[in-house]
Amino acid sequence: MKRKMDENTLPPAYEGVERQLMALFYCGVYITNADIVRIGASMGLKLPLKDRIALLKQLMRHAHEHDMKPQMMQGFVRLLQERAKTYQELAQNYPTAAPLIQEWIQKARATALLLQREMRSNPYEQ
Repeated sequence: MKRKMDENTLPPAYEGVERQLMALFYCGVYITNADIVRIGASMGLKLPLKDRIALLKQLMRHAHEHDMKPQMMQGFVRLLQERAKTYQELAQNYPTAAPLIQEWIQKARATALLLQREMRSNPYEQ
């Protein structure tokens, strides 16, 4: 088990992931507090509903300290894939909005690919 970290710090390897997930502009999906709590629960972490950035940091610290980064990343990948599927259905039902929705789908898929690459990254580089 890795040493505990300060509540406001993240390992450097997680900082880019945090920015990617929290910025709708990059991610294409608004990740809610409830989404983060649900992913935490799937990893055995009980999180209170509070500020989503604080929740994400707590989740990332837990994943880092307990060597659960792949499980955390997979939770976010599943979430992004589910949202992309929902967006696809919306694009089919609302063809005039499809060009905008396709941008969201592309961003969600690109973020999922980024997370999948992170899961395969060398743990000793962190």
